[in-house]
Amino acid sequence: MDYRALPHGGEKISIIGFGTASIGGTPEKEAVEAIRYAFENGVNYIDLAAGHAEAFTYMGRAAEGLREKLYFQIHFGANYTTGKYGWTMDLETAKRSLDWQLGQLKTDYIDFGFIHCIDELGDLEKVQKNGVVNYIQQLKDQGG
Repeated sequence: MDYRALPHGGEKISIIGFGTASIGGTPEKEAVEAIRYAFENGVNYIDLAAGHAEAFTYMGRAAEGLREKLYFQIHFGANYTTGKYGWTMDLETAKRSLDWQLGQLKTDYIDFGFIHCIDELGDLEKVQKNGVVNYIQQLKDQGG
């Protein structure tokens, strides 16, 4: 596997990542085996914009004992209360969702995050006004 160092932090990220958008409909044993296969072959970057909530459970199980070698990216505002990907710009719901995601992933930190579903200037203004951007900055400042 080839890796590229990120320009600001120097993290060495695999040039092939693992996306979780469609793994949710897969039986757990098969999903965990696929994820572990990716890890065994050098994939260390995981995009957790999952289509289904169970992808977090699968990833948490597959990543046991490997967390320090992996880079998790989550999407602030993703909301899985229905079991499927949903979206919120409400700060308290975003916080609860992040806590839930961390619990399922069996970790207390993420490596990368971004605000998803900013489709127009009004969306950005809303997440700034409701405190989501400030919350993300606080997490970054805390090293969380």
